[in-house]
Amino acid sequence: MEFFVPGLLFFILTLIFTFYIAPKATPMIAAILSLVFLTYGVYDHYRMFASEYRSSTWQEPLLLMYSPAVMITVLILYVLYGMSALFTKGQVPVPAMPEIPTMQNALNNVTESLSNAANSVANAANDMMNNVMNNGTNSNRRNNNKNASNMSRSFVESV
Repeated sequence: MEFFVPGLLFFILTLIFTFYIAPKATPMIAAILSLVFLTYGVYDHYRMFASEYRSSTWQEPLLLMYSPAVMITVLILYVLYGMSALFTKGQVPVPAMPEIPTMQNALNNVTESLSNAANSVANAANDMMNNVMNNGTNSNRRNNNKNASNMSRSFVESV
């Protein structure tokens, strides 16, 4: 239980820092804080696992002694290079924005599409009505010419 409460408090403080303080920080402050936290993390890791580093047999002792310092130095140089590129003329390529139609053009396209759809529906309805009227009179003539029965026409025959 003694490890749970401090870890939980540290987690809650980290969440508060991440969601409320870090978004208001500038990139320079974020880079400096990341270097500070990275340095502390490497120091704490080396302090906790010093005996494992000393008893390691697959690495040379010189490498064990200087590898954290080399890693921190390389990361500091990388972050300093990034910050210098940020404040100098380091240009980032920006892709060209696609052509966005104006509101009037978009409205004209929608209006034209709707009027085309309405015209095609009206033409189809007129064609159907003409076919029904022509087929209905022709079928009446055929029925009158043939034998006159009391059977009514089916819907398929009338259409």
